[in-house]
Amino acid sequence: MTKFDYEILMLLCNQNVDNPLKAMNISQILEEISVAKRKSYSTTYRHLQSMSKQGYVECGLIDGLASTYYISELGKAYYKS
Repeated sequence: MTKFDYEILMLLCNQNVDNPLKAMNISQILEEISVAKRKSYSTTYRHLQSMSKQGYVECGLIDGLASTYYISELGKAYYKS
């Protein structure tokens, strides 16, 4: 878990993005993260894929051609601890 991963978890938790219908795509996630902490689209994608494999985020419904992500129960528990 990196600082950027934690920023993503914090954003998803604070915005109540916790089910497939509320899921955000990568562009939406990057818009909400402050400019100083923002990474590139491809870097954010790699972080989300890694967190998905660890169980912290899950894939939501497809938004056009973009994948979407939301925080899982494991991710909420990690963020709150």
